[in-house]
Amino acid sequence: MSKTYKSVTLPSSKSISNRLLLLNKLHGGPLELSNLSDAEDTLYLNKVLNEQQENRYVGQGGTSLRFAMTYFSSLPITTEIYAESRLLQRPHHTLWNALRALGADIEEFSSKNGQGYRITGRDYQETKTTGLTQHIDVNTSSQFITALLLLGSSIKEGINLRFTEGQMVSKPYVSLTIDLMHQLGLCVNVGRNQLSIAQQDLTPQKIQVEYDWSSVYAFLGGALLTKSALSISGLKRDDIQGDRKLLKVYHAMGLQYEFTAAGLRIDLSDFQSTTNGVIDMLYYPDQIMNLVVLLSAFKCQGSIRGVNTLFHKESNRVEALRVNLEKFGVSLTSSDSKLHFDARRFIFPRKVSIDTFNDHRIAMAFAQLSMRSALTLNDSQCVKKSFPDFWNQWLLAFPESRIELK
Repeated sequence: MSKTYKSVTLPSSKSISNRLLLLNKLHGGPLELSNLSDAEDTLYLNKVLNEQQENRYVGQGGTSLRFAMTYFSSLPITTEIYAESRLLQRPHHTLWNALRALGADIEEFSSKNGQGYRITGRDYQETKTTGLTQHIDVNTSSQFITALLLLGSSIKEGINLRFTEGQMVSKPYVSLTIDLMHQLGLCVNVGRNQLSIAQQDLTPQKIQVEYDWSSVYAFLGGALLTKSALSISGLKRDDIQGDRKLLKVYHAMGLQYEFTAAGLRIDLSDFQSTTNGVIDMLYYPDQIMNLVVLLSAFKCQGSIRGVNTLFHKESNRVEALRVNLEKFGVSLTSSDSKLHFDARRFIFPRKVSIDTFNDHRIAMAFAQLSMRSALTLNDSQCVKKSFPDFWNQWLLAFPESRIELK
């Protein structure tokens, strides 16, 4: 009897889309882009960069704000960029200080229209630029490095980045930036604890955005929990997104898969218990929520290293995990860089209310439990930030889910 594979259509990568939008704008628009993400973050960034707006607004998008500020640092005008209050509380100072060193003036402001940042930039082509060698803290966000690399490719004298000691968080996202720039014919010089880039011409070309690996892992968890067969279109073995490499962790947990001409195919899989050791997720922080919820559902216990950045995302994601997993009998404790969870007493209650904390990653992670418990999710449309069609695709893949969206 042949297996029936349920189809899943993922969004395009917002990480790649956002990088391409900024790079294209910095170089005067030589790229012809297709398959751009329809994520809210990308839509906001595209409007802020490419439309005349009286009030430029980026919502909750950390990348959207940081990339927009980077672009407007290169214009000798004053621009106001509005954002949600939670985003203003997140760490940006490393990038702001770098842009100030290059000559930009940046300050917070509040008006009747909202709050945000006011930036007065400078024309890097017409004036002598200082601060071309930057010392960057690698422990907070990889987006600072990405923004400065993209900017450096368009600055008259380029830019040199030197890194503080420590483990770089989300390092695959910096690798994604470098690989993408190489694909486009731009050269980045990589050294020990430093990167440098000279000003280069970006040649006219067409580029199609990859499908989004960061959106797939909730579906892989659902497949393991329900022993479902899925056909996930668009993903490729040689995609440049770092989250692709996390597939080996899921394979070690029993996930059976293969790449086909159409994408990634998931076969019926039996979960294999992991050891009670430490899983290092420093390079994959966006997937920690999916992984902890999945392992909890299989009554595992263990520790996750690399949670450093989770406290200052769209929500305090460690606290969001703790609050919601407690409803399933899971104990979760944390330090600055590690969390420990004990799900040996995990239960599936008949009905559970999930507080998403208006965070798309929390909402998608807890969807994995909806086949065994009836879930009510508040602020469920927060998924628009990265995957607007998530709930439709989830119910197509797992029609047995019981979800009330609020």
